[in-house]
Amino acid sequence: MNGPIIPAPRSMAEQPRPKAIADLTLAATSTAVNVGNLFLCYTFAEWRRTELIDTGEAVLSEMIGQTVELTGVPDPAARWINLRDLALLRVRLVLLEAGVIVEVADRHNQPPTWPDAVTSLCSRWSSYPTNVGRVVWCELEARVYELTEQGLPKRPKTAGATGPPAPGADPELLRRVLEGLEGL
Repeated sequence: MNGPIIPAPRSMAEQPRPKAIADLTLAATSTAVNVGNLFLCYTFAEWRRTELIDTGEAVLSEMIGQTVELTGVPDPAARWINLRDLALLRVRLVLLEAGVIVEVADRHNQPPTWPDAVTSLCSRWSSYPTNVGRVVWCELEARVYELTEQGLPKRPKTAGATGPPAPGADPELLRRVLEGLEGL
């Protein structure tokens, strides 16, 4: 059969295909969070996913911070004797069409405990055991905005955004600001 190949339709259970993958292995020490965040920022900028940097840093900081606390040397003034059985961790970033997966692999054998503030930043998250520890992962997706006719994102509606100025606002100051803006 030499005709064109027609791909099978994708099912919802099918795994998304990575567009790019970046890995970094770190020592589980007090500097791992900062180095991991630098790696994330650089990689997200290269992938043109800068809108996910702040969220990614918050989540990755928690993931690496827990790994260092559980398996590494969190003391920034650790002595060489404390580094004898130094654990390593691996940060892996996977670029998908709709977002990015952030993974941290370590030698700990228990599932993570994350604060709600961190899990609320992720569209999905979980962990799974490996033969040498665990992998903790989360998926970050860019917020989808409704667009105006000009293609710009609409501002989200906030409660109380319409009506008179907030109590305590100085009407004279607001008038001067308005006059200054009109004079531009």
